[in-house]
Amino acid sequence: MSTSQSFEEQSFVILRRHGAALIYPVVFLLVDAGLYLFIEWRLTETWQRQALLGAVLVVGLLLWFIPSLRFFTNRYELTSTRAVVHSGLFGTKTEEVPWGEVTGVSISRGVSAWLQGAGDVRLHREFGQDIVLKRVPKAKKLSREIEQFLGKRSKSSGMRR
Repeated sequence: MSTSQSFEEQSFVILRRHGAALIYPVVFLLVDAGLYLFIEWRLTETWQRQALLGAVLVVGLLLWFIPSLRFFTNRYELTSTRAVVHSGLFGTKTEEVPWGEVTGVSISRGVSAWLQGAGDVRLHREFGQDIVLKRVPKAKKLSREIEQFLGKRSKSSGMRR
């Protein structure tokens, strides 16, 4: 076994989007349930109540369950050797970038993200498309720590040459 293969990858942090991403799905769920409770007792026929219940369940599935499922399955993993973005409905699609390809880090955020302390952290790649960690909490602190990590990596790799 060579010395380059003996280095094991360590997981530093696993991040998700800011928890505020669940606000709209929960509001939609409450409105959906409120409308059901408001309308259901006025219906006289059983088939009308069943049709209303079916419609409420479909709307709840589309506007609450699917966004919540995406929130809990999509994640960003930062390790000692790479950054990995798990996305898709069940988090099965992965996109990764080795730290050696990252040339810089930047943040973009709107007013609401700024108020929450969240933001989009963009990892600029030397080759290919940039990796974007969307709406992560404490984005400014995270970007500073990534920049420090990249600086330490470049200094240590520069000494080895």
